[in-house]
Amino acid sequence: MLVLRRKVGESIVLAGVINISVLAVEGERVKIGISAPPDVTIVREELLRANVTDAAPPNSGVTPAQPH
Repeated sequence: MLVLRRKVGESIVLAGVINISVLAVEGERVKIGISAPPDVTIVREELLRANVTDAAPPNSGVTPAQPH
């Protein structure tokens, strides 16, 4: 894993077409903006994990995520 530090207003570019910008830092939360081509799917990790557990077959031992 590549770990970088960025300040508000700074960006990271992935594969020359995906731009991730730091928009604000509020306490322990970071607000980011992502610009990507329309064919690139962007999903928050917790939603991706929820979709995987929701799709698990019955008795698979996987418990769906509960809302907080």
